[in-house]
Amino acid sequence: MTTPQSLIARLASPDATGRTEADIQSDIKTLLTTADFDLDTPRLEEQIGDGSRRRIDIATGATVIEVKKRLTNENADADYINQLAGYVTTRMNQDGSRYNGILTDGKTWWLFEQSPANGSFARRSTFELAPGATGVGLIEWLQAVLATRSNITPTHANIESLLGASSPAYDQDVAYLLDLYAQVRTNPTVGLKRDLWARLLRSALGTGFDADNNKLFIDHTLLVVEASVIGHAVMGLPLDDLIQHPERLLSGDEFRQAGIYNVIESGFFDWILLAKGGQQYLSRIVKRIQMFDWSDIDHDALKILYESVINADVRKGNGEYYTPDWLAEGVTAKVLDKPLEQSALDPACGSGTFLFQAIRRIITAAEAAGWDSPTIVEHVQSHVFGLDIHPVSVLLARVTYLLALGEHLHDRGDVWVPVHLGDSMQWYQPGDHEENVITINTEGVDLADVQNATLFSIARTLTFPLNSMGDTDTFDQLVTAMTDRAKEHTDPAKPRPEIDSVLRRFGITSDTKDYALLVETFATLCDLNAEGRDSIWGFYIRNQVRPLWLSMPSRRVDVLIGNPPWVAYRYMTPDLQEKYRAFADRYNLWHGGEVATQQDLVGLFITRSVAKYLNDGGTFGFVTPLAVLSRKAYEGFRAGRWGTYLRGEFTETWDLEKMRPRGFFPVPSAVVFGMRHTFHDPTKISEEPACGFPPTKKMLSGRRVRNDWPATYEALTITEKKNVELGADTGDRSPYNEVVVNGATIFPRVLFFVVEQTQTTSRLGRTQGTTTVESYRTKLEKEPWKSQPSWSATLPSRYVFDVHLGSTLVPFGLLKPWRAVLPIERQQLMDEKQIHNADNSMRDWWRDVSQRWEDNKTKQSKLSLMENLDYQRKLSKQLNAVKHRVVYTASGNTLAAARVTKPSVIIDHKLYWMPASGEDEAKYLTAILNSPVTTEMVAVYQSRGLFGGRDFDKNVWRLPIPKFDPADPLHAQLVDLAAKAEEVAAGVDAGTYGFQKHRQLVRNALAEAGITEPMNTAVKTLLGEDD
Repeated sequence: MTTPQSLIARLASPDATGRTEADIQSDIKTLLTTADFDLDTPRLEEQIGDGSRRRIDIATGATVIEVKKRLTNENADADYINQLAGYVTTRMNQDGSRYNGILTDGKTWWLFEQSPANGSFARRSTFELAPGATGVGLIEWLQAVLATRSNITPTHANIESLLGASSPAYDQDVAYLLDLYAQVRTNPTVGLKRDLWARLLRSALGTGFDADNNKLFIDHTLLVVEASVIGHAVMGLPLDDLIQHPERLLSGDEFRQAGIYNVIESGFFDWILLAKGGQQYLSRIVKRIQMFDWSDIDHDALKILYESVINADVRKGNGEYYTPDWLAEGVTAKVLDKPLEQSALDPACGSGTFLFQAIRRIITAAEAAGWDSPTIVEHVQSHVFGLDIHPVSVLLARVTYLLALGEHLHDRGDVWVPVHLGDSMQWYQPGDHEENVITINTEGVDLADVQNATLFSIARTLTFPLNSMGDTDTFDQLVTAMTDRAKEHTDPAKPRPEIDSVLRRFGITSDTKDYALLVETFATLCDLNAEGRDSIWGFYIRNQVRPLWLSMPSRRVDVLIGNPPWVAYRYMTPDLQEKYRAFADRYNLWHGGEVATQQDLVGLFITRSVAKYLNDGGTFGFVTPLAVLSRKAYEGFRAGRWGTYLRGEFTETWDLEKMRPRGFFPVPSAVVFGMRHTFHDPTKISEEPACGFPPTKKMLSGRRVRNDWPATYEALTITEKKNVELGADTGDRSPYNEVVVNGATIFPRVLFFVVEQTQTTSRLGRTQGTTTVESYRTKLEKEPWKSQPSWSATLPSRYVFDVHLGSTLVPFGLLKPWRAVLPIERQQLMDEKQIHNADNSMRDWWRDVSQRWEDNKTKQSKLSLMENLDYQRKLSKQLNAVKHRVVYTASGNTLAAARVTKPSVIIDHKLYWMPASGEDEAKYLTAILNSPVTTEMVAVYQSRGLFGGRDFDKNVWRLPIPKFDPADPLHAQLVDLAAKAEEVAAGVDAGTYGFQKHRQLVRNALAEAGITEPMNTAVKTLLGEDD
């Protein structure tokens, strides 16, 4: 059945003449039975069942709906809310589960729920049915709240609307979780779990991670719960059992009973079970997930779930970006070229995209070779491994691993999913930790704190020997047995329990070298338990040890794949920066000075991974920022001489900047492929293995096919191009470099830029020589200035100036300048005292805008408004300017330049300017700057964004642009071409188009007029770039 639009229209109009509560109630019942809710008939006027005569207007599932004639606000409708709260409380007491309460008049819908922390009845979500609406939004809102549908396909749209951050289910569940957390946040066990969670993410994400952000901890808890339910569902485990016994959800018991290990285990997020109402919360989440049909899902569903809950801004701040399937498949196919012979590791596996591709590639080859399912599963789990430091990602990757095995799980032996919550960088371990121990700091800020292997330093540490690491199951059992015995020690005043009997079970006696170390570690575990801080250490240690196991020479892999973390040095914590510097020095990667803050974890991560996990002669393929191929900060990485013995030979690189559509990463990206070599005898220079970058790169261009590498590959155009590396700056510059100046920082714009009233509407008129102005506002303003109110004033006209910005510049021409109020008198910048003694209106204006600046500037800014306006004297330098100046764009994909002939015009910081000795020199320079070859040549020096080059700045003058010589025929030709170009540009009518379109129209007109080609040819000759 479909819901009649007339019904939706009636619900949106509760004030319509003759409408009663009974009418609204009847329409809502019809809505619930005709729309897609999979409901039994809703019950109207149902007795509450508490012995009273109270009746619920509409009861359906775990939801109570109370209907009123008209809702206004919570204060006015407090009696209605209290009535609904009574119904919900009674229902919760009757069956012990969570209940929704909805209060509505058909148009306004308020969702309430009782807090598990204090019993308050809080509104969790609101929906407003607008007049003329189709009702789709209301139905989706109710579907998310009621959670009664079934067999829904887990598409991006469905997951987003029913579980995502914009859904009422999310609002409700997050609020409930926050209340649960409020109950137990002071519990030492919960505090430890949260601290360890924060430590891992701080190490992974640097200062971009806010350790005090409870909201992110709650979001991660929600994701782990939801992903755990999905993990059960995709394996065909009955969810009804989890509804009845939700405590089993986060332990992974059902998986272990099915012979599948290391998928779900008690870790950071089972704190829910310590809070009153925690089990009811888990049951509701199971019901939500149960709405979907998980029997045949794409592995992307887990990625979609994560992105639906964690919004794009948070993911960007945390440096979290997922590799598209087509690219992961292409990289994996190139390096895993002998899939039945090679082992592979993704040391930063995220949600498991590369693991999925590696497993599917192995399975395809194994099926073709006639292998049976038990053989395939056993081979995969001993040949494909994943590590990640992000606890949510690891769970998603484990479920993805199982999805990749698919139908082969039906016939197999036990499965141990080899995806671990591990520190791939091994920040913790001193030196190269060949001493066969693992050191776990129990109180550090992040994973880079421990500088040596001592048991007690500033913070207590746990130290375990790795001599038994050839058998990781035995190690796990040892750790579990020690932590279980330590849990017996609850009173610090009493003696610790004995550990000898436990150690003897593992063949460790007092005469073995590991005995004393383990006894000391056991004592620390006991002390932590007595403080209520031990419950998670077994889980934590077992996972942290995996990277060490994989880095042992006998356990290294043949192939490394993945997308390493992109964390800039400037965003690392101080401890991590110190450790990064030490590691980078060891591998010859550190570049200080001007590029120190531009260095990124990506190069060190790849190098460290190759050093620790890759066999000699093994291959690697990693996705990286495009900057890795050319920028100075990665010069040591590209050289491949990573320390005394380690060598990295890069065999091929892919430049992905021309791939379309854009946006699969936040900045242009690349892929690097290579091999590991060992320089066994550095004294024999002639025998050094191959290392370093190839001279050329492959430029991949074309449209990608979302989930299909073969189809994408067929559609690609691949060209070989010289890879230009920007190493040490030679310092060579054009002579013009010394006179180029960036424009003034006339910011915030709302405080300075104005529109003038051409005439006054008042009969009183205004004083001669004054002008009335008001703020000039645009849609491009950003907070906090976007929210600032406009201002207006009548000021002396001499304080209002023409200003040229990037948006008023086109090739060989200037558009109408903006107008700005500036504290300039007689071509001199006024100081605060002069402003105070100036015209009253000027003084009042300056006082107002200065206060706004102080109230809203960033916390980092120490500058006054005047200091910001004249930062580096960029405004002062423009005053008393020469007649002829050249301006060009500070950033963009294509350079644009023009002449300025009015000395009083001010130049904004979105432009650079330079003086010219005369009109001809100015034309000469604009011809060079507007030529396509100049943009092409300077592009190699630009930082790159999703839409091409970003900043031109003074990089233009790294080109060999000679000083103007009027006697040089080539220079004179450029002057003539510029003069013709100015005429063409002046004749272009852009109508109402914006400046970007106007620029393109000018360039088109120049090409059609036959000016661009000869001008470009002349500039090529001038710069030595002849074909």
